[in-house]
Amino acid sequence: MEFGAALETTALPLLARLARFAQGAADESLESVARSEFPFWRGKLSKAQGARLVDYLMFDIRPKHFARRTVEQFAIEVAASLDDAGRAMLEQWVDAPRRLYRAADWSGGFATCVDLLDESRAPIDVFDVEGSWRPAGDAPFALRALRVGPAYACAGPPLTYGDRTAADVADAMRRRHLDFVRTQRIAGMDDFLRLAPKALDEESVAQTSVSTIIVPSR
Repeated sequence: MEFGAALETTALPLLARLARFAQGAADESLESVARSEFPFWRGKLSKAQGARLVDYLMFDIRPKHFARRTVEQFAIEVAASLDDAGRAMLEQWVDAPRRLYRAADWSGGFATCVDLLDESRAPIDVFDVEGSWRPAGDAPFALRALRVGPAYACAGPPLTYGDRTAADVADAMRRRHLDFVRTQRIAGMDDFLRLAPKALDEESVAQTSVSTIIVPSR
């Protein structure tokens, strides 16, 4: 099935259904989730942060009454009601990772995303279903790419990192990974991003190092 048809007939209805299920399972407002789960965010939530909250509720959080991630519970409960295309698509979404990228190209709403933490991964074409985002040069961004037919989609604008470079953010994430291995458990980068799903979010508000070079006065 071509991307457009798969997006309209299967992906968007499924994503809307999952979002409603996730927000119902959370049983609290997005503002409350932001305060409890993302205390490092300050000020009014941006559109990208709002999209990230819904993404977090769908794919990362484990509600106490489920004992599993929301998307896993959703798959159990709705699989029988989906057609073959819907079941196959949902199976690919359940463990879809959220990763750090830069855009090598952008055309017709599709960003060609290059993984900044694993050079062995092939670039993927990702479509922003809201059509409100366009990558800025080589600037880094974080998103969860959901398989839709021959390409991928993201459910909202990706999280960005201000004027920081791709290399700077990627190096910072590698340091976070190393610290996790030293203090928590041995894990590869993929497992680290899964076990610490808010690491990319925390880095988005981290302050870059400030130069300590003293310039003498004249």
